[in-house]
Amino acid sequence: MFFKLLKLEFKSFFRSATFGKSLAVKLFMGFIGLYFFFTFLSLGISLYPLCKEAVPREKPLLVVNSFLLVWLAAELLLRFFFQNLPVLDAKPLLTQRVTRSQVVHALMAKSLFSFYNILTMTVAVPFVIFNRISGDFDSVSLIGWLLTLFGMVLILNFLNFWIQRKFSGYIKALVPFLIICLVLIGLEYYKLFSVTNLFGSFFNLVLIYPVLCLLPFAVLVLCYRLTFMDVKEHLYMDAYLRETQKEYRTADLSWTSRFGTLAPFLELDLKLLWRNKRTRTVVYLSFGFLAYGLLFYTNPAFLIPGWSLFIGLFITGIFVINFGQFIPAWDSSYFALLQTRPITMRTYLKAKALLMDGSVLILTILSTFYVYFGWDKLYVHIVCGVYNAGINIPVVLFFGAYNRKYIDLSNSNVFNYQGIGLAQWLISFPLIILPCIIWFPIKVFIGLTAANVTLLSLGILGLLCRPLILNFIAQLYTSRRFSMLEGFKQRS
Repeated sequence: MFFKLLKLEFKSFFRSATFGKSLAVKLFMGFIGLYFFFTFLSLGISLYPLCKEAVPREKPLLVVNSFLLVWLAAELLLRFFFQNLPVLDAKPLLTQRVTRSQVVHALMAKSLFSFYNILTMTVAVPFVIFNRISGDFDSVSLIGWLLTLFGMVLILNFLNFWIQRKFSGYIKALVPFLIICLVLIGLEYYKLFSVTNLFGSFFNLVLIYPVLCLLPFAVLVLCYRLTFMDVKEHLYMDAYLRETQKEYRTADLSWTSRFGTLAPFLELDLKLLWRNKRTRTVVYLSFGFLAYGLLFYTNPAFLIPGWSLFIGLFITGIFVINFGQFIPAWDSSYFALLQTRPITMRTYLKAKALLMDGSVLILTILSTFYVYFGWDKLYVHIVCGVYNAGINIPVVLFFGAYNRKYIDLSNSNVFNYQGIGLAQWLISFPLIILPCIIWFPIKVFIGLTAANVTLLSLGILGLLCRPLILNFIAQLYTSRRFSMLEGFKQRS
């Protein structure tokens, strides 16, 4: 049955209306994967001599054992934010002659081929080879150590899905766990109790008794069973909707009525932002990026006007970039319904532009604390905010006309590439590169003030011409609406 499901997924990929764009994204991610693969491989090759140089009196493998818990904890954190079990892809199978158990087994078996499962082993295998060549340990001990580590990696693979299901929607439930972690870190720091040494001692014991490598696989069976039962029980998402429905009813958005005909659309967009995992992540990232400038402004090497422009564009326009590039895919589930209602495309786009205008205004105001690093930083951020509102918002709306990829809003957030097509990769060039291309030559040949005034003028001009620009983009959306509807029908 697993191979039948794999065959169906293979066919869905090649029969998708967005096959070309999906292939381009997957090829790009393949290049990124190769980069990380060779990076970790280089680490594995250089790890033995680095440990030998840092702690010459200790065997490198024993040194690594003392830090394995930290490495695995970092891997679990990475998986928690970036790795997702594609539960939603299995929903169409629930109406077929396939048992729920078979579907869950197929999903979990598919997760074994995850890129995250090979990263640690890419470091470990060459490191073990160096240990064998050096004669530090015999082959049986090293194979047992490697199998133990591989078992731990697979435990993290399945344990991560269970943790995500339990805690990703209930952040407060993580508080006790975080308190325990802080206590352990404090005990480690003050050398009262070392859980890392305790964990490393187990791996040291495996080198003496390689048969202990079977213990992680026994735990792996338990983790698999635990995750299997949890995924099977929550293969539907109705429970989450019922649990959060009361919270949504209490939201008071009556203040949106002051925007007239745009009020219903603005209210729907605000609900969309708060009620779905992926859109909530966009909001959180937007506020999180307010601290982006601290990485540069606190470093004297980056205190140049060019970096201020780059930072200003990101801080004030991060919501425009993350939210705007997926218009109208956010509404892909009911985009067909919108076409049957007495709603003009211009009104729809105007409401989206109003939402992004509000985000630029809020982020620009909140970024005024950078005046601490100089008034010039505040000035550049205001210039970038006006440019984002006047130029970049129409740009993302324009590229949205070529967006044909469906987005399931209940799917998870970070490193989720559903809905990403060629338009999403191309959009970064006009949003970030274009203002830099305009700004730098003017700054070099005329001056900094002239460069800032130019971008400010372009932003104001874009705002003044907004009605004409929206008319043009609305006509483009209207002419391409059937193409978008066809693409949104594809769920992969």
